[in-house]
Amino acid sequence: MLPEIILDDIRFQELVNEARTRILRHSPDWTEHNVSDPGITLIELFAWMTEILAYRMNRIPRRTHLALLDIIGVQPAAPQQATVDVRFILVGPTGAVIPARTEVASPRAAGGDLIVFQTAEELAIPTSTMVAFALERPGELHTVEVSDGTARSSGGQPMFSAPPQPGEALLVGFEQPLERLVVRVSFECTAAVGERVDRDNPPLAWEVSGESGEWLTADVISDDTGGFTAGGGSVLLEIPEGARSMHTGGRELYWIRCRVTRQRYTEAPELGTVTAAVVGGTVSGRHAVTVNNEMLGTADGIAGTTYPLQHVPVLALEEGETLEVREPAGADWVAWQHVSDFRSSSRDDGHFNLDLITGEVRFGPAIRQPDGGWRSYGAVPPAGSALRFTRYRHGGGEAGNVAPRTLSTLPIPIEGVASVTNPRPGRGGADPEPLASARERARLEVQSRTRAVTVEDFERLTLAASSEVARAICVPSGDTGPVRVHLLPRVEPADRRLELSELTPTAELMETVAAALDHRRLLGTSIKLLPARLKGISVAVDVRASPLADLERVQYDVEHALYVYLNPLIGGSPDGPGSGWPSGRRLSQGELYGIVYSIPGVEFINALLTFETDLGTGSQSPEPTDGEVGLADEELIASGEHTVKAIHRE
Repeated sequence: MLPEIILDDIRFQELVNEARTRILRHSPDWTEHNVSDPGITLIELFAWMTEILAYRMNRIPRRTHLALLDIIGVQPAAPQQATVDVRFILVGPTGAVIPARTEVASPRAAGGDLIVFQTAEELAIPTSTMVAFALERPGELHTVEVSDGTARSSGGQPMFSAPPQPGEALLVGFEQPLERLVVRVSFECTAAVGERVDRDNPPLAWEVSGESGEWLTADVISDDTGGFTAGGGSVLLEIPEGARSMHTGGRELYWIRCRVTRQRYTEAPELGTVTAAVVGGTVSGRHAVTVNNEMLGTADGIAGTTYPLQHVPVLALEEGETLEVREPAGADWVAWQHVSDFRSSSRDDGHFNLDLITGEVRFGPAIRQPDGGWRSYGAVPPAGSALRFTRYRHGGGEAGNVAPRTLSTLPIPIEGVASVTNPRPGRGGADPEPLASARERARLEVQSRTRAVTVEDFERLTLAASSEVARAICVPSGDTGPVRVHLLPRVEPADRRLELSELTPTAELMETVAAALDHRRLLGTSIKLLPARLKGISVAVDVRASPLADLERVQYDVEHALYVYLNPLIGGSPDGPGSGWPSGRRLSQGELYGIVYSIPGVEFINALLTFETDLGTGSQSPEPTDGEVGLADEELIASGEHTVKAIHRE
């Protein structure tokens, strides 16, 4: 059953009551309000007629409503597809080509649907091994001979000084570009010694050569050497964008560097052999599934007929994605042209329209003219013609904002590929805009005439500029200075501790919003786009749990509740995820007591302290707050790292 569209919910009795209230205000001499009074009878008559008009307006079908919105240039926004980085790891350094539109999916859950992404472009993983290896120490660079991708050192040569000093490094060189590839560096060596070396976070930095002599950080996927404390092993690295060649040791190569960052080792490992090779790569993926050559049926030759596609919502058509028609007497398929509307279409134009949300393919209508004739807006396929859609993509929506390591299967296996995953979360997915939201946007559009004038205009237009904007907070300029607009990007999932880098809009997003606002601002108005102002808050809480409670579960639930409540995207509501911490609203420590006490198993709070935290460095203020945290008008609260300790009640 289709949802009821309510344009106006005014009712008969409400109209009568409002009219009587106005009588008391504007005509106090009118004292007879009984239904027998002629004036009251007229009021009830007009209220009855008004309710009938509202009822008829509420019967407007969705298509007519969309047409009325289109008159003022408003249509519900189509679904937006999320993008994600997809990493392929090969079984070995054999090289491979991952075709464009390769599908990568999540494992099928019980009762759930697959989440499918497609690679946006071809990924060519070359067969490439290292051609140079060197040991870099202050004032010297010692090269080691490389043969067939392997460097061998005789005599137990130390990889660093004794003891290793910050700045010393190992250098691995490749002749071919490494950008967006995955490299495995394997060592056979003795174990390094150091009492203060954390094997999970060793004092080493893996980097790659970039532009103008800079070194870029490479992502360490895995390191089973324990920072060389386990002796031999392999380090798997993802090379970032921007990797370039550099002239070092007399050779122009693409270099990977392992640099000592802190003096933690007391004894350096002795080098045996080193091998390095490309074993994978990373490519951008889009949340979509491609359908090829879907048959729509047979045309009936009637103008304005619609034919549904099997899968919705449909993503915006790209080149080569169109409707084809084969007439009964014809042997060839003829491509028709997609148009947004039929206003300029004539009876001989092979045009069609596609509703991305409903998936309906529509041909142009025939409209009766004042002289009694008919005018066709676009051609209609002859009766009996076969209809097919060459290709279209369906998907998109918030379901594509997947968490890291969600995509792990290949529906169609590829020879040589050992594993696939998404190392980072998906971003940018948005569901189709509800009709109610489009109606509200139309109301604001009529009021502001697409101009950015008021604070609400700036915030609305900022949110409309990109689906990646989650919140916009505008600060008026006052007498002088620019209008300041603070952006908070969308992050999925948001019910966790959010890093400052995730809450900082990218340069591309800032450019997109700037271009949209520049087109809407008034002449003489200057705008300054800024990241959202965030005040970090860390909570330390000591609770007593009931004797039968699972302490680990209690600690997790308390932490999770604090991360959800002190959250600029979904915080501010004690009942669960909300619309984000209200800008400028103070935080009272008493609120947090209520959040913690709401967790099952918590019986008593021994201590609860809040600390202001630098979200960039993680450092906390030395003293706790005095029970209330004040915020500037445009400031939001974000969680630092919370510490929860739970023990059983005696």
